[in-house]
Amino acid sequence: MTGARTASEIAEAGGQALFIPSDVRDGDSIRALVAGAREHFGRIDAMFNNAGGNFQLPALDISENGFEAILRMNLKAAFIGSQAAARAMIEEGHGGSIVSTSSNAAFKSTGIGIAAYTAAKAGILGLTRELAAEWAPYGIRVNAIAPGGVDSAGRTKNMDPDRESERDVDYGMLRRLAPPEEFGAGAVFLASDLANHITGQTLSIDGGAGVS
Repeated sequence: MTGARTASEIAEAGGQALFIPSDVRDGDSIRALVAGAREHFGRIDAMFNNAGGNFQLPALDISENGFEAILRMNLKAAFIGSQAAARAMIEEGHGGSIVSTSSNAAFKSTGIGIAAYTAAKAGILGLTRELAAEWAPYGIRVNAIAPGGVDSAGRTKNMDPDRESERDVDYGMLRRLAPPEEFGAGAVFLASDLANHITGQTLSIDGGAGVS
């Protein structure tokens, strides 16, 4: 689903949305996204760093450029987005909520050729805790979600079909994959007033896979 289509569906449902094409590999593009949203809506209350990317390649074969590209998309972009949003919140004189997407791969090894991705997503955990500590005096909460077992087209495209079909049969304690909406619900919760006393935390949303 494209950003424009998503914005259109939100508007049709009675909500407000603004679609701004952006490239998370470019810091200026991320900052322009935050500035554009702030100009349109008048303030920044929450930021969700969700965009990212990955490709499978054994650690012995991945190039330095490839490794850095994955870190740039998944870790550096989250920092720049968080920084831009926090600056706006502080300038506006109110608190806010920042949520980033990590992964259950940050907690456990996979052996499927995603060393750079795992490193980036583990970096989100430390970044979340540190930003939470630095920005708490401003009333800014910083948290993360750690999805696992996402039933999405991206998963099918990037994973080995034969290997994944065996793992997906009984993924996690709940023995199923989950649609993206179930992970989005966790991010919405952390961004909302229902989570006003939660900061510096990572919420695992993986059907119990991380403890099974």
